[in-house]
Amino acid sequence: MFVKNPEYFLTIAKERSISKAAEQLYLSQPYLSQYLAKLEHTLGVALMDRSHTPLTLTTAGEVFYAYLERQSYLDRQLFSDLRDIQDRNRPVLHIGVSPWRGAMLLPDILPLFTPQFPDVQVVLHEAAVPELTKLAEDSVIDFCIMHIPSDLTELSYELIMREHVFLIGHKSHPLLRGLDSPYDRPLQFTQLRQLERERIIMLPSDWRLAKLLHNTFSVLNIDPQNILVTTNNTTAINLAAENMGFAFLQESGISRTPYLDRLACFTIGDPPLTCPTAVVYKKNGFLSPAARAFIDLTKEFYRRFNRDGNF
Repeated sequence: MFVKNPEYFLTIAKERSISKAAEQLYLSQPYLSQYLAKLEHTLGVALMDRSHTPLTLTTAGEVFYAYLERQSYLDRQLFSDLRDIQDRNRPVLHIGVSPWRGAMLLPDILPLFTPQFPDVQVVLHEAAVPELTKLAEDSVIDFCIMHIPSDLTELSYELIMREHVFLIGHKSHPLLRGLDSPYDRPLQFTQLRQLERERIIMLPSDWRLAKLLHNTFSVLNIDPQNILVTTNNTTAINLAAENMGFAFLQESGISRTPYLDRLACFTIGDPPLTCPTAVVYKKNGFLSPAARAFIDLTKEFYRRFNRDGNF
């Protein structure tokens, strides 16, 4: 459907006021009011609830707003793709990941993706998990691979899987000595209280995995006394491999460490504690065929960690 001057309606919705929108658009208020009335007449529905101040979108208005946002994004994507073709530029796929996940994913997925899309240039945006949400909201990246964000106002997601959370520690530690619990056959660790005075290497407390663990500690009335906070899972693995503490990590973040022979890995709880991993992207955004192919390859990659069918 062709909508004339869609930015007029989008501005009214964002400003929640016809007069403020008119100022933003350098239009007169009567003209913008007439525009809205004609638009509603054409569509046959009320788009704004005028009984509220500031204005609010009706249910039909919310649907129409989402449509216009998606149309605007598709228009920009179309012109960008056509410009790339004209200029013979390579199409670009922007992917957001945390540094450790990028180091783990790309060596497995790129060799499968590149033969299918040899002309696509992959740009990796490696950032801390909280920053990835902002990159997706601002359409800087096509999608990111991360935990499900708490605020989904502007984002959509596809669940990849619920990964087991592993407790890892050096095999020679007194609490683990004699326990045969390798990465591919982990035992359940049932003595979490014994870790209260051990050094525990944790991600920041506002990150999804840390929140899950702090909630687990609270339920079990466990109060760790020695927490070392890092934003890098690789740091956590390396410290655990040097017998400098215990770490809690999602299992896929451990698979490529060269120190697996030094580490014992354990699940936590029954059923085992898990943390959801998802593909996150802008709501109503456009996923190119290359983006969709990369996402599908990522889902297939994570299937190898699916020990119990827990998607």
